[in-house]
Parts: sequence; structure tokens; C-alpha cells
Amino acid sequence: MSIELGKFNQLEVVKEVDFGVYLDGGEEGEILLPTRYVPEDCKIGDFLNVFLYLDMDERLIATTLTPLVQVGQFACLEVAWVNQFGAFLNWGLMKDLFVPFSEQKMKMQVGRKYVIHAHLDDESYRIVASAKVERYLSKDRPEYASGDEVNILIWQKTDLGFKAIIDGDMDEYPEAAFFNVGTIDEAVEKAKKMMEQQ
Repeated sequence: MSIELGKFNQLEVVKEVDFGVYLDGGEEGEILLPTRYVPEDCKIGDFLNVFLYLDMDERLIATTLTPLVQVGQFACLEVAWVNQFGAFLNWGLMKDLFVPFSEQKMKMQVGRKYVIHAHLDDESYRIVASAKVERYLSKDRPEYASGDEVNILIWQKTDLGFKAIIDGDMDEYPEAAFFNVGTIDEAVEKAKKMMEQQ
């Protein structure tokens, strides 16, 4: 069994203690779910859907709270505080989400919101965020049909309009293709014509 840091995992309760329950983390060992997050009537043998992250002491910990972003996703989050290493974003958990200065397009300011991508840092195995979202956008063209529902996140204002991240991916079509059209199909058709003319 392998766990996924920064995502939800179905884990079995294996031990009860005064300060919570321990979950079976497979090769990672037992993972604490603190008392405040333990559901009522929870018992050994139950499987819980928990989000895994590192606590203040860099220990693997579980929560039943739903963060505002998971690893591999984009979100618009508010800066809670800044120090000499970078900015820390409120993502709905006790420990704030770190954005190193090297991953900021401009110096982030407390109280302002920024579009970010959450990912695992290769060197430290920590969940971190980057405001340099371009490198995490898909180059694949999405297949949408008229009437399909999508989730969009307005990412950036341009001279032509706005860039949006659609269903967690960047729509590769020109922004202008989305002006004065009614459906995704119409926007795709308009985009194809625009790209042919270039």
C-alpha cells in the first residue's frame, strides 16, 4: 500500500490513543489523526478518507478537513504571512502552504490573493506552491462538447481579455475565441479559424 502526500487517502484505523487515532500508512508506518478530526463512533478497523500533509515538525499527519487545494491542482489563495524565505498561503489547514520566493512572479503581499499550483518539492518532499503556473499547464487540447460543464479559474488579465485555467488545465485556445460566443463548441471553432489565419 502506498500513500499520496497532499491528497486524500482511504486509511484503516489501527490504534486508539488519548490524543487521536493512528492510521495504517503502509511503508510510512502509522499516521496520526488528531482527536479534533476523529469522527464520532470511529473504531479500530474503520476506513477513513483523510488528507495527508506534513505538520509543523515535518511529521506525516492526517486530517478530515478539506484543503482549498490538493497536490496537482490550481487555486487562488490568500497570503497569510511572509518571512525571509517566502510567503505562506491560507489553504484551510493548520499549517499554511509555503511559496518560496523563487516560485513567486512578484513579491507576494499579505492579504492579497494569487493563483498558484500545489505540488511536491522534489528535494524536501514538502507540499509547496508556485505562482509560476505556466510550467504546470497541460499542452493537450481538451475535448469538450456543447453543454459540458467545466470548472474555470480566471488566471490572468491580458490586453485581449482573460486567461483561464479550465478543469485544472490551461485552455490553449486564444482568449479572443471566447468573446461573444455561446458555447464551448463555438469557441473552439472560432479559435481554430483564428489560428489558421495566423
